[in-house]
Amino acid sequence: MAPDSPTKDPTPPDGNGGGDAPITDEAFVAMHGDPRFADLKRRLYRFVFPMSIAFMAWYLLYVLMSAFGRDVMGTVLFGSVNVALVFGILQFVSTFGIAILYTRYANRNFDSLATELREELQNGSPNEKQEGGR
Repeated sequence: MAPDSPTKDPTPPDGNGGGDAPITDEAFVAMHGDPRFADLKRRLYRFVFPMSIAFMAWYLLYVLMSAFGRDVMGTVLFGSVNVALVFGILQFVSTFGIAILYTRYANRNFDSLATELREELQNGSPNEKQEGGR
């Protein structure tokens, strides 16, 4: 061991948002009933479910074609590249494409609301702070 390296691991973060008070069960229940939270879940599901179904259908097509469409999958396109290889590479491309689409969708449609709700959950709503300060 080098003489200047630490002998013990650094202390991990406390896990509750960097010094915020612990979140109570009542706060979780209240947030779950908040219409903004329901809207956030709806926005998320509007992307996740259709995209998941589309990707699974695309993957299932690949698997079924590999199992039952060997003649088509074995068709040489050029050199030693066949349809099966192109399908396989497109599986990776579509996975990365979905990840990029999701990132853009999340940034545009719900990251700001999710941040607002998380901060409210961790720090209490502005109304609670005003009532507590009276």
